[in-house]
Amino acid sequence: MQHKLFLLFFAALLGAGSIVAQSTSELESRYKKAGTKPEKLNYSFQLAQKYLDANNAGKAIEYARIANPLSIEVGDKRKHAESAYIQAEGEFRRKNYKEASARFQDAWQAARNYGLRDIALNAVERIQETASRQNDLKEALKWSRETVNYLKENGGGGARGGGDAQRRLEDQLNKAEVDNRSLREQLAKATGQTQLLETSYKETEANLRTIQEKSQQQISAKEAELSQATQDKEIAKAMIASKDLMMQDMTKEQMADSVIQARTERQLETEKTKNAEAELGRKRSDYQRNILALLAGFVFVLAGAFYLRYRAKRRSVDDLAQKNVALEDERQRSDALLLNILPPAIAQELKTRNKVAARKYDQATVMFVDFTGFTHVAERLSPEILVEELDFCFSNFDRIIGQYRIEKIKTIGDAYLCASGLSDMNASPSDMVKAGLEIQDFLQHIKAERMSNGLPHFEARVGIHVGPVVAGVVGAKKFAYDIWGDTVNIAARMEQSCEPGRVNVSEDAHNLAKYEFEWQYRGRLAAKNKGDMEMYYVTSMKQY
Repeated sequence: MQHKLFLLFFAALLGAGSIVAQSTSELESRYKKAGTKPEKLNYSFQLAQKYLDANNAGKAIEYARIANPLSIEVGDKRKHAESAYIQAEGEFRRKNYKEASARFQDAWQAARNYGLRDIALNAVERIQETASRQNDLKEALKWSRETVNYLKENGGGGARGGGDAQRRLEDQLNKAEVDNRSLREQLAKATGQTQLLETSYKETEANLRTIQEKSQQQISAKEAELSQATQDKEIAKAMIASKDLMMQDMTKEQMADSVIQARTERQLETEKTKNAEAELGRKRSDYQRNILALLAGFVFVLAGAFYLRYRAKRRSVDDLAQKNVALEDERQRSDALLLNILPPAIAQELKTRNKVAARKYDQATVMFVDFTGFTHVAERLSPEILVEELDFCFSNFDRIIGQYRIEKIKTIGDAYLCASGLSDMNASPSDMVKAGLEIQDFLQHIKAERMSNGLPHFEARVGIHVGPVVAGVVGAKKFAYDIWGDTVNIAARMEQSCEPGRVNVSEDAHNLAKYEFEWQYRGRLAAKNKGDMEMYYVTSMKQY
């Protein structure tokens, strides 16, 4: 079963903190200026996503709470479910598990009602994880069953990706059923131990009642004996009183004998009463001691049983934690691989929706870099060294455009294609021109170094144009992010009409960046299948 999907960008975000800050500040400014509810929804939702990616849970929750009611008013079902999910994820990161569980359940209900299977699966999995974090095995088992039922009811086709997507769903269903069985076994074991404790408690309680009844009978018997002794004592007193009356008629000697005999009888009765009272006290002490011993034994047995139950529950939680860690590591590896192929926003959309909708961007900046004399250089190098040289150059191109938030599209043989102004990336044509100049400076430096050692070197032409493009993912198995449109063709014509070591720019790109650079106007030159077009060489940055 997949985990939540919002932790994947930490390493990249730590290396690009200034980029996130700039992007969120721009979005907050646009949010404040937004005049319609759809605009406010769009900007608040983007801010919630970005703050969550930047691990700012408080801000993410704040904007998700704004976006959630707006999405209901606007009627955007996906943003309704996703904003609830972002709010829940923020609470989870703050370890506010009770509130996180409630918000994940909101996202789960909304996603189920709207048929958003990806969000529903992520939400129910996080609910299960939240229950595990709180050591609530019954709640975790309940949501594990919900996951199995949902996957059985909604495991059919409909996701882009064909057999691979279906197999992933089947793997998720099998994994959910295994986890479900494991939780049921753990809960059954815990329930069995509890029933055993209850049976032991009832048996002990019955024994205590039996002992209490016997002791009470013994006490009643002794009390009856004591009552009889008291009656005997009263009778003895009456007899003594009678004898006292008789003594008045007796002689002194007879009276003395009678007194001695009466005293002896009285002492015997007193001793008998004391013995009966002592025996009764001893019985009561024995009864109390037996009760305390039984209670101590019962407490000891109960404590041992609870300790064994705690150990079993702890082992179950540890096993679940280890499985969760293994699943998280596997998910991070797959996410890192996906980010090497697709832009972050596109990769996120592909994971949440299993497909990517094509989008049109009205002002994208496209740059072509193509090596000149590549065939001649390739003849002088072995295939291994040639590939190594290309990898060295293209890796440095990646480094340069990465400084300006420019998206690499693809390489075509010895040609390199990149673009900006796509998704949430940099839309400034000036940064693309700066990247082109840095690429030429890099190649000039390598050229001087290679020539001094008598080695072959690469030179390149760079062409830049600004205009509308359509971007999207094509293919069902090996995903490829690409751009299409006349803007791409014109950028290629700018590159073909360029001299080695120079950066050739179209009129549209020149008009948008003309105040930041020094230019050499080339006039109107013929471009293949495009007629005559005005072109400019970038000579240098302006010095202020």
